[in-house]
Amino acid sequence: MGAQLIITCEHAGNEVPEEFRHLFDHGSEILKTHRGIDIGALELTNTISAMLEKEPYLNTVTRLLVDLNRSTQSPNLFSEFTREQPLHVREKIFKEYYQPHRKKIKEKIDQVIINGEQAIHVGIHTFTPVWENEEREVDVGFLFDPRNKAEQHFCYLWRTELSKRSAELRLKMNEPYRGTMDGFTTYLRRQYSDNNYLGLEIEVNQRFSKSSLEEEWQQLQEYIGESLQATVRIFNS
Repeated sequence: MGAQLIITCEHAGNEVPEEFRHLFDHGSEILKTHRGIDIGALELTNTISAMLEKEPYLNTVTRLLVDLNRSTQSPNLFSEFTREQPLHVREKIFKEYYQPHRKKIKEKIDQVIINGEQAIHVGIHTFTPVWENEEREVDVGFLFDPRNKAEQHFCYLWRTELSKRSAELRLKMNEPYRGTMDGFTTYLRRQYSDNNYLGLEIEVNQRFSKSSLEEEWQQLQEYIGESLQATVRIFNS
């Protein structure tokens, strides 16, 4: 069975649709922070996708409207800007900005499986360097379900390939988050068998996207793309 890569980015932008901008009248600054957007994730996703000649699935509406990487039961599905809105408003947001992205990706996975291939879903994310006044000692994290041996194997291959290109990077498994936390890949794992679907995420430290590290950031993006390309080739061999 061959494998086909699907690349997504759920927090690619901080756009607010016109009809909901009034909800952020007193929160425009927070939209520019890591709470409103995965800083650098869109650029990283586009770089990787171009290198692998894949069309990425992007969501550029801010996660503070509705978080596409949270389950419908999550208390963080809606933020403090939207969770107190009337039910009909939340339903409209959900139907127009949450469901379409997930539906498109699920349809793509279904098509890959129908074609007799395994879907390898890679969600691209970035994380804030400092959390609760503590510096995170991770540059790149690979997130997966450790109970799934194929996911584990793929991520360890990917880490090896990336470390070949940049040995000084701090590469961690299931950090700064666990791959089994409430999220899109966790939901999708429940919809498909291990043979048909692998749900992986990569988390990259936002410190690299600072203007002072522009050269390092460009190089890291290329390394991640190259290493993913090599990993898919090895995994399929």
